[in-house]
Amino acid sequence: MHKKVANDLFKILIFIAIINLPFLGMIQLIGIDTFLDSFEFPGSYNYFKNNKYNIENVKGDFLVIQRVSHPNFSIKNGDEILYMKDEGDLICTEICDDKNCGEIKKYYIINFNDKNNSEFFFEYQIIGKVVSNIDYNIWNALSLKIWELSINHLNIAALFTSD
Repeated sequence: MHKKVANDLFKILIFIAIINLPFLGMIQLIGIDTFLDSFEFPGSYNYFKNNKYNIENVKGDFLVIQRVSHPNFSIKNGDEILYMKDEGDLICTEICDDKNCGEIKKYYIINFNDKNNSEFFFEYQIIGKVVSNIDYNIWNALSLKIWELSINHLNIAALFTSD
């Protein structure tokens, strides 16, 4: 009897571990703070597959971004930003400086080819801040998809509130 209960408990623990593997993978890819924050603010995080959107200057195959709509969104020098050019192209770049231009903030880009010719974009063009660059493999793609589905369809606040 005790052996059957122990065997059943072991099977349940293995099942729970297997179910949680994609979430553990995401924690490793984006960090525990971002992972938990994504459940609190589900509309504030997205991922982009580079070959689908043809994003310029991307280091990985997937970009996980914190959108501008996040309540604690802020940009500082050295942050990697995803923004849209006037022509509609998506660009991923690092911020080197920012200046206020009246009410609108202007961000300068590090131009490695010509340091004297600074490129810039405006605050309204920003889509989000890059949280993580992720290389493609089947496990990362599966983890990203499960993470996206779970943050959009699970409400973590409902687990901790009582009616």
